[in-house]
Amino acid sequence: RPISRRVSTAVFCCQKNSLYSAVCVQRLPIITQPLNDIENRYADLLAKIELENSYLSDFEIRLISEAHIDRKDTEDEKTGDTETALDLQDKWDVEMKAFVPAPRETEADRTNNQRTVDRKLDSPLYLLVKQKIEGNDHWVLPQAVFQQGETLRQERALSTLCGEVKTTFLGNAPCAVAKFDPKEKVDDSKIKLFFFQAWYRGGEITPNKTEAKDFLWVTRKELSNFCHASYRKHLKKFIFDL
Repeated sequence: RPISRRVSTAVFCCQKNSLYSAVCVQRLPIITQPLNDIENRYADLLAKIELENSYLSDFEIRLISEAHIDRKDTEDEKTGDTETALDLQDKWDVEMKAFVPAPRETEADRTNNQRTVDRKLDSPLYLLVKQKIEGNDHWVLPQAVFQQGETLRQERALSTLCGEVKTTFLGNAPCAVAKFDPKEKVDDSKIKLFFFQAWYRGGEITPNKTEAKDFLWVTRKELSNFCHASYRKHLKKFIFDL
């Protein structure tokens, strides 16, 4: 008989395992991290090699050629407003000295405000929410129970807990799965938690107070200050350097 694909009609509510989905929302770094000593010395070496092996630019050639010409001979006899390469260089030097780079440290860094993405600009940040799980409050990634008829890709978990935050999900497949024993275990039932990854694109976090009491944006190192060790063990599968 012909082979055909059929949609599974399995009823999940009859399964022994409870299915949950969690979303790892990551705010990507905005600026580069400071170079360490080895990186600085290597960058200086590359700059020196590039300078020694590079050709002169058109401006450098013009600067050398005009150095041998008397300024009076280069000025326009009618207007006298000819701009030489040396004039341009002086003007650019003034502009360079007037330039003030934006600070790497923000007001949120100075006040240790962890409820904003405007902090730790050189590091990725991860969204944590305080949810009540089996009667206790825990800092976890936004998670929700699987509902009959929906896919495991949990935009709903994010919008229900955190409001209309803009994200980009990285594919439809989970990046990791964890198994937990329920507090009141029946037979060999398990809690399966599927993790999905998403990039933060914008929007304010407005936590649903009935589902999530609070939220934080934390770095990789700060995760250990909030998440339980047994939970961090599973985060290490897709969040490195924990």
